[in-house]
Amino acid sequence: MGAKKALVALAHTLLRIVYHILHRKERYTELGPDYLDSFKQRSEERREADMIRRLQEKGFQVSKP
Repeated sequence: MGAKKALVALAHTLLRIVYHILHRKERYTELGPDYLDSFKQRSEERREADMIRRLQEKGFQVSKP
């Protein structure tokens, strides 16, 4: 059952990619092997900035080391 689930999951991912390419009418571009690492880092930086902003809105003084 595991192999069948994996194949269905892969097919679903491919269909989603094809749908977005056709819907946006743009060419497929490979994002590269480091894309997820850089995405996670940017996401963490945005989250940190958002937390600092929220604390400052509540009246706390926050400074980054």
